[in-house]
Amino acid sequence: MKKLFIAMYHYTRDLSHSRYPKIKGLDYKLFERQLLFFKENFHVVTMEEVLAVLDNGGVLPDNALLLTFDDGYIDNFTVALPLLRKYGMQGSFFIPGKTFTEDVLLDVNKIHFILASAPEKALKDDLLQLLNQRRGGAVFPSNEELYEQYAIPNRFDSGDVVFVKRVLQTAIPEEIRSEIASALFKKYVGLSERDFSRELYMNRDQIRCLKENGMFIGLHGYDHYWLGNLSRSAMERDTERALEVMDEFIDRDGWVMNYPYGNYNEGVLEYIAGRGCRMGLTTEMCAADLEGDDRYRLPRLDCNDFPPKSNQYLQWIGRNQKEQKD
Repeated sequence: MKKLFIAMYHYTRDLSHSRYPKIKGLDYKLFERQLLFFKENFHVVTMEEVLAVLDNGGVLPDNALLLTFDDGYIDNFTVALPLLRKYGMQGSFFIPGKTFTEDVLLDVNKIHFILASAPEKALKDDLLQLLNQRRGGAVFPSNEELYEQYAIPNRFDSGDVVFVKRVLQTAIPEEIRSEIASALFKKYVGLSERDFSRELYMNRDQIRCLKENGMFIGLHGYDHYWLGNLSRSAMERDTERALEVMDEFIDRDGWVMNYPYGNYNEGVLEYIAGRGCRMGLTTEMCAADLEGDDRYRLPRLDCNDFPPKSNQYLQWIGRNQKEQKD
C-alpha cells in the first residue's frame, strides 16, 4: 500500500490575540510545534511527488505526509509561508477564485465569523426568526423540519452549530441564505463585508509569492459552492471560472481540485477528469492509499488530529474508519 497522510489546515493565526479568538483554527505557536513534530516523525512530501506516484508508479517514503491549506486566507501568507520555508516544507494551497478577484466575503466565512462572535442560543433563535420572515416569498421546509434534518452533532460541533451551518450553506435557496448570513454578520460582527474580505484573503501578488517560493497552488472552486449540489451547468460554470482566474498559478493540463466542503458527485468527478484534473481532495477522514483509493477522492486528516493537539491520527494507521468534516 502506498500510504499517504494528508493534513488539512484552514486558519493558522495568533488566535489568543486576535479579534476572533473563538474562530476554529490552529494557533500559530501550535502550528510551528506541529511542523517540528512532522519534521521528526514524518516525511513531508511535495504535491509533485504525489502526482508522480499516481501517474507513473513508484513509492513514497515511509510516513509520507502532504500539507494542504484551504480557502486562501491571509494567514497562509503571513504565518504558514514563513514557517514552511523555515522548515524546508512545501504546502499546497487551495484558493477559491472569488476571494482575490472580487473583494467579496464568501458566505462560508460570514458563517465562520458569525459563529465566532455570537452566543450559540441567541444565534439559533435569530436564525429561526429570519427564516420565518423570509418564508412567505419562497418555498423551503419548516423550521422544525430543517432542525430535525440538520441538527446532528459531530465531533467538531454541537447540533445547533451544525444546524446553523447547514441552513446557511446549502439547505435553503442561495439568495435567501446569503441575505440571512449578511444580516447575521452585520448584527454580530458589525463590519463592512468588503473591507473584511480585503483583510481576510490573500491578494494575487501574495498568491504569486507563494508559488515563487515553491508552494503548490490548486483549485477550490470559484464561489466555494457545494459542487455536488449544483446543476450540471452551474457546476461547470463555477469550475471554468475558477480555472480561468487561477490560470497563472496552475498547469491547465494537470491541476488538483480540493472540493469545497468536501462535496462532489459523479458528475463533478467526470467533468474535472476531462478538464485536466489529476487529483481530488475530500474531507473524508482517513489516511490515503494511493493504490487502493480513487485519485479523485483522496481523504485527509484535520490538523487537530496530530500532535500537539491530539494523537487521533493513530486511529487511521490501519485505515479503520472515515468521518466527514466541514
